[in-house]
Amino acid sequence: MNVLIIGAGIAGLAAADRLVEHGLGPDQIRMVDKSRGVGGRMASRRLTCELGEARFDHGAQFFTSRSSEFAALVDAAVRDGAVTEWTRGFGAEPDGHPRWRGTDAMTALAKWLQHRAGVTPELGYRIDDLGRELAERPATAVIHTAPVPQALATMAFCGLLPEPGLAHRLAQIQYQPTITVLVVPNDAPDGLPPFGASQHHDDPEHPDLAFVADNQAKGISEVPALTIHLSNATSELLWDEPDSVLLERALAAAAHLLGPAANPDRIVAFQVQRWRYAGPVACWPEPTVLWGTDPIIALAGEAFDGPKVEGAFRSGRAAADAIIRRGE
Repeated sequence: MNVLIIGAGIAGLAAADRLVEHGLGPDQIRMVDKSRGVGGRMASRRLTCELGEARFDHGAQFFTSRSSEFAALVDAAVRDGAVTEWTRGFGAEPDGHPRWRGTDAMTALAKWLQHRAGVTPELGYRIDDLGRELAERPATAVIHTAPVPQALATMAFCGLLPEPGLAHRLAQIQYQPTITVLVVPNDAPDGLPPFGASQHHDDPEHPDLAFVADNQAKGISEVPALTIHLSNATSELLWDEPDSVLLERALAAAAHLLGPAANPDRIVAFQVQRWRYAGPVACWPEPTVLWGTDPIIALAGEAFDGPKVEGAFRSGRAAADAIIRRGE
């Protein structure tokens, strides 16, 4: 078997790791990703400024481990120093479930899993037409982990889509957007808890906010470095606004948590990240979708089996299992 994995986020890396467990060698697994690094939305970024080097987790901020399968992976990553516990809840009364983070950034888990699988992805590689790609470099099977609209678009004109009923159902999968504003303030925020984060999903008092974190208090940045996720509704509303407007809105929304760090005149640097496919509105009921024989095609990712890091991991493994069974 010769497998092409599209996407080097947690789903694609989990699929590669599982294929290796099934006995495939690294020469039988080809992984590509349009980004410059592995991890997908388990993303980090560095900004060098007059205060020093600011580092941000600017996609997923943490992950939980509820299933025994994923908990075993997290335990192994903790033993190897790639993952550490961050906190046990964000509310006034923590729920007791560990929230894990990468030791030096959220990308650490992805890099650790890539190393364990022994697969080196081709980074900065974009596939716009899957049919043309397979004509040039054939594969027995494809595991596609991009957001479903993007995955279907790569197959739209090359005869690789599933039967019309399934294709129509897959096309109904919708995603919510998130705008992330990254801020380096001169002053450390004074309204966040000691571990440095506050969660605000569906918070009627702060409808513009989803999550606020100080990456210095989190333990990954030398200097104050704020990650402000705007809510899905506000992100949709402001999607096409200039970055300066987004900075102003983010600082105003989080002012009660930031104190002096919300003063726009004291901002050293900032950047904006727009996540068009930040999370599915509703998840597909199964962990993967499979069709075809030449090649076998499986979809995986956070739209399947749960819109979290753990769900994406389980989906990637399920896709690997499914193509192995189909190929037997």
